[in-house]
Formats: sequence, structure tokens, C-alpha cells
Amino acid sequence: MSRQAALLLLSFLAAGSISAEVKRVIIIKLDGVPHDTLERELQHINPATGKSSLPWMDYIFAQRGTRMENFYVRGISLSAPSWSLLDTGQHMEIRGNAEFDRYTYHVYDYLNFFPFYFGYALSRRVDMPGVEVLDQIGIPLLYDRFPYQDAYQSFQLYQRGVRWKTLQRGVQRRFHKSPRDLLDEWTTGFEIGSTVQDEMEHDLIRALADPRIQYLDYFSGDFDHIAHLTPDVASQNSELRQIDSVIGRIWSTVEATPQAPTTAMVVVSDHGMNSTPGVYSQGYDLVRFFNSRAGGAHHVVTDRHPMTEYKLRGLDPFVSEVVTASDDSLYLKGASGDYPTALLDLDGNERASVYLRNSDLNGLQVLLESLSNRATPSAAERQARVEEFFRIIERNRSRWQKTTAELREELAALHRSIEAQRAEVDAQPRKWTQAQRDQGLDKAARRLAVRVDSERDQERRYSEYIAAMAKLLALSRSDFEKRAPSSSDLIPKRTMGDANTIHDLENYVDGPGAGAPFQTINYFSALTGITVRNNVQAEVGARPVDFIAMRVPREVIAPMLGSQDAPDQDAVWLYGDEAHQALILARRNASHGLELRYLAVRRLQQEAEGSLHFQVAALGPAFPLHLREDPELAVPEEERDAWLSAWHSEREWFRAVHRTRYSNGILGLHEQFLRSLPPAGLTGDAALLARFEARRRRIAEPDLIVFANDHWNFNVRGFNPGGNHGSLLRISTHSVLMFAGGDATGIPRHRVIEEPYDSLNFVPTILELMGMHREAVQLPGTPIPELLGNAPPEADGSARPTQVSRHN
Repeated sequence: MSRQAALLLLSFLAAGSISAEVKRVIIIKLDGVPHDTLERELQHINPATGKSSLPWMDYIFAQRGTRMENFYVRGISLSAPSWSLLDTGQHMEIRGNAEFDRYTYHVYDYLNFFPFYFGYALSRRVDMPGVEVLDQIGIPLLYDRFPYQDAYQSFQLYQRGVRWKTLQRGVQRRFHKSPRDLLDEWTTGFEIGSTVQDEMEHDLIRALADPRIQYLDYFSGDFDHIAHLTPDVASQNSELRQIDSVIGRIWSTVEATPQAPTTAMVVVSDHGMNSTPGVYSQGYDLVRFFNSRAGGAHHVVTDRHPMTEYKLRGLDPFVSEVVTASDDSLYLKGASGDYPTALLDLDGNERASVYLRNSDLNGLQVLLESLSNRATPSAAERQARVEEFFRIIERNRSRWQKTTAELREELAALHRSIEAQRAEVDAQPRKWTQAQRDQGLDKAARRLAVRVDSERDQERRYSEYIAAMAKLLALSRSDFEKRAPSSSDLIPKRTMGDANTIHDLENYVDGPGAGAPFQTINYFSALTGITVRNNVQAEVGARPVDFIAMRVPREVIAPMLGSQDAPDQDAVWLYGDEAHQALILARRNASHGLELRYLAVRRLQQEAEGSLHFQVAALGPAFPLHLREDPELAVPEEERDAWLSAWHSEREWFRAVHRTRYSNGILGLHEQFLRSLPPAGLTGDAALLARFEARRRRIAEPDLIVFANDHWNFNVRGFNPGGNHGSLLRISTHSVLMFAGGDATGIPRHRVIEEPYDSLNFVPTILELMGMHREAVQLPGTPIPELLGNAPPEADGSARPTQVSRHN
């Protein structure tokens, strides 16, 4: 039975039943709180009181509610992607804490609040960057499913608008002190964040007095912050106890309201934390690696200053683009402003997203620089370089022509859309009544104006990219007869160009060669071959890099597989070393359910024209994700080789692997590289604009993702000694999810659900609890059936209704 059919059946069976209901939901969002850490403290008895060290969570969720024993991040354990899943219930569209547009160099800085607040004050922004991206695609937040006046949202990553009164009261409360107190606090640092947290709590408690409000949330990033800084158990537990107190105060307020019987409280975290007592997370500087000759001598861009603590410039909260120039560049010395060639998203720490300029653009620029060199090559050498230049052009011509032609169509549609929206903006009232403000109409109008400005900027930037590529395509050999054109006139500035193929990254051009046109580097072996010699912790290995993950287009991998094994989606290639690699293959079965296969391979290579070659390998230890040798793999030892090499449903994989060291990593990697298609059935400008948005998401994807080994991190902004996240390790992906509610909600009491679930199950469950069945059915995940009084799902993921559900 398909997932949608199962949900429709549940709704049908539930017709007429009103035995339980949730009219109000409060979601406590805890950034970075690991399941095991919270459970350990929850089970700990305070000898002074004889109660749990987290007495409120014990009372509310352990005694009176339901806790999920196996709730996981769907993708990699980063805040921006993880909260996007939890806040929308849709597949991942935002795949990093920062993303870069390969064509226009635009930085999507999802974690930086300061530009958002500043822009909001100047009427240039309305929503956080992540919300803007989701709006462009047409994905609503859970918060958006409620009328504006019926929902309360705290400060968080996916935030709409700004509650200025909350900020104002927090600042006034913090600075309403004597001069001596202020001087003392200046020496230790102002704690503005804690005052805003206090005001968010007070605002939420005030909102609970309004019977109209159906949705409320409260976001806390305090645990994530302290756990990055220190592995000290006492410090981390102190933060948990503070959170426990907040939950207790909110619950006590709820209990005093008439809505208490129909109110549900939910606690959820976006990811765990790789923080182990006595072990300090070790940092490796990938910026320095890519700056070096061994790493390609790139001018590197990051969204924050490396080693921020040691730079006054690091205090600037508005920075989203920092260039670290390389002194070793073989052909771009002094050109770091115009030609950065590597972009790195290092936030999240246990992984790095790497964007490298298209290798063929490098080759073209190397050739142009050599042709304009004062040490003029011989006529034969000059002619050979010109021919090589045009070989590169011809190799890319059809693809570049197709891209520029499609972009022109899309930008024409965008221009028409801008004009239509501008007319709407001009027709908006100049002043808003209080009643209109209470409905959020003023923010909606400003949101439209901000979108128009953003789209104008997009039109300009993409038009510049088209013009630069058209200039390259218009070149002929006659343009080189007298002297070579300048590379600065021909090679587009501040762009990465198209994504690199596997062949490109195995033969990446990083400068002129000796006796050959180019010097090249193989990034897979170079990155995984990094070792250190000054590591002093026995628990931390000498190799910072665990493995590399990269997309393999379906049309490239399909010819290598038989018809029965051919995927219908892009594959994911995992590179550990030349002898230990794997392909994650994906397809939809007859019921449109997801099936995955883990194929162990070795020595995968790609030819210049695109064909792929690899050897299928016998499973053994040391292959990426280490499934075969993991004692927690829920497959009998004698069946593992056959089982791991076969196709299995998502639910079968989840049940088999969730307790392994890499938990649901195979599902997380599929999610990370899952690419959504434009909606079907669109025509005209609507189809062109949808294609444009899909393209923009596609070109914001990195070339490869580098995953760190256990207890290593890449956070060059300031290596976090306490702990990190971003990997697929279970300690980082195992999250918190707990439910409790009043007597009328029907939420089971004193229950622990063992069945594994992930981020995509969260929003459907909330919607189902609140009786919003039609909305829940439209989402890719399913509600958690045990919470609704049903049996766990079948192996294909469909629900098994064993009794009448409790909602209409």
C-alpha cells in the first residue's frame, strides 16, 4: 500500500470520531540537544530532592507523555538543513548553513541574524534568508499553516518578521543597571542573548492568555553554544536544567488556562552533538590546505573570517564573504578579488561543502595567461595553446549555449513577473491601520517589495553571467592572430561556472604544467590522504577526512548497471580511498516507494567524455559508513553480504541501520543529494519561473562534501573544542522528540516509542494531531502512528491501521 493510500484510509476510518483533539500546540525547539545526553540527565536522580535532575521534563514527558527513543535527522546534522525539514515537513531544499550561487557568487548566509535585523529596520528585509529561499520555491512553514493572528513565533533560523518590542525590552532590561554593574559586565561580556531569551519566554507566556492562538514556539540555542565550547558534562547539564525550568514555567502557565485539556506540548531538537567527556574536538584548517600548492593554491572564500577570535575584523557581524588569498597561486597571484576559485562552507564543523571553479574555466585562463606572457612562446607552441583553448570551448559549447539560451528565456519571464509585482507594490497603501497590522498585511506588502528588489538583482547578475559566457562562445581563431585577448576581459569574474564532473575533480587544473598544458590534482586522493603528526589524543586519529560524497548523474551511472539495477534517480558516490568506495543507488518501486541499494566498488574513474568505470568490490571492513562490520547492524552476520548488496525499502534500511555508528547515513546521503523537479503541468511564464528556481537551487550545490573523521572538525572560524555536528555519525544525528498534552489530546502517557522515525515525520504528526488531515497527506513523510494509537508502519513505510483513529 502506498503512503498516500494508507493516510487516506486512516482518514476514512477516522470519520465521525472526536474522542480526542488538539486545539493548541506549543513547540519547544532545542538547537543541538542530543537524545542520549538529555536521557542521561533525565534518568539521573538528584540526591538532594530524590527527583530527576530534569524534574519538569520527567513529570511532563516521562510520566505524562510520550518520548521517541529513535528520532533522527533526515539529512546531515546541520542546523539550517535540519530545521528546514522540521519547519516544513518537505524534502531538503537548503543543504548547508551557507550556500553559494556558482554563477553569480551570491552567498546564502542562513545563520547570520545581524544583516537580517539591520535590513528589517531599513525596510530592506522581512524574513530570514532561509525563509526567503523557501518562499521563492513555494514551500510554506508549519507556522504559515495558521492565520497570522493565531500563531506566535519566537526568534529562530526560519523566522518571519522581527518582534521589536521583544528586543527593546530585552535591551532595556539588560542595561537598566548602575554604572558600576555595567562596567563589571563590560569586562566579562554582555549577555544580550540571554535577555532576549527571557523576553521570548515572557512573550510566549503572555500569548498563552489569548484563546485564539493555536500555534506557539520557543527556540533555544543555548545548549548548542555551550556544547561547542566545552565537553564538560556539568556545563552542558546546567544548560539542560535551565531549559527544564523554562519548560516548567510554560507548562505551569498552560495548566492554568481554559485551553489546557486540548493543548499539546512538543520538544524537538534539530540534531545531536559529537561531544564526549574528556575528548577535545581537533580542528583541521581546510582554508590553509586549499591555499597551499598541494591543495591547488586557491584564493578561498568563506562566509566568516578564519580564526575570528584573533582578528578585529572578526567582530564585524555583517560579514558574509571573506577572501583568503593564496601566495602560491601559479597563475592568479594578486587576483584574489576578481578570481577566487574555491568557496567553502565550513559551519557545522564535521563536514565541509566545497565549491571549486570549473576546471575548464581554469584551463582557459591558464592558456590566456601563457599566451599573453612576455616570454613569448614559439609559433608552434602558441598555435598548440590556441588549439587547446578552442578544444575546451568546443567541448563545452553545446552545454554553455543551452544554459545561456534557457537562462535568457527564464530572465525574460522573470522580468515580466517583476513588472507585474511592481504594479502590486505601487498599489499598496502608504499607511496601515492597526487592524491591518494585526493581520500581518503590512509585512506581506513589504515582503513583496523586498522580493521585487531581490529579483531585480537576480536579473542583473544572471544577465552579466550570460553576457560573459556569450563573449567566450563568440571567440574565433582570428581573435588570436595579432595578440591573445586578455584573460581579464574574457574569463568571467567572481563566478565558479558549471559544477565539476568526477573527471574534472580527478584531473583538476590548478596551473600551467611543465612540458604539458596544465598541472592537475586529484582531489579525492589529495583530501583523503591528509594526515597530521602533532595529534596528542589517543581517541583522535591522524586522518582528519573520513570520506567524500559527490553526486553522480543518473544518465552517467545507468549504463554501467543492468536493467534490473538501473536507478531512476541520481546516485551518490562515497570515496574512502581507491580500494574502498560505494555507490548509493535509488529508485521508486511500483508503489512509488523509495528503494535504496548500497553497492561497494573500487577504483571508480570517469573519462573526459563522461563514461564511468569501476569495479564491483566484495564487501568487507573499511568501506564508507562501515556497515558490514558494525555490530549494531540489525542483519544476521551470515546474511549481511547479500542483504547489504540488495535493494531495500526506506523502512527496511532504517530499521536495519539506525543503531549503527553512522545511524541512518544511507538515507541522509540520499536526502542530501535528492534533487526536486519543477512542478508538473505548468505552462508559460509559470513553467519558466519554476525552471529558474530549480536551476538556482541546483547551482547552489557544492561539488563535493568532505566528512570529518570522529572528533575532527573543519570550523576554521574558531575550532570548537567541546564538540561538533554536521556528520552522519549517530551521536550527531540522534535527536530529541517528546510529546505531552492535556486529557483531551489523547497523547499516550508514560510511553517510549522504539520504532525509528526522522525529521520528515515531524510536521505530518503535528498536523495530524491538530486534525489537519488534508495537509498531512500532501507531505512526503507520515504521521507517527504509535502516537495516534495505531501500529508501527509496514516495511514499505505505509501505516497499518489497527483501530479507528481519533480524528475526523
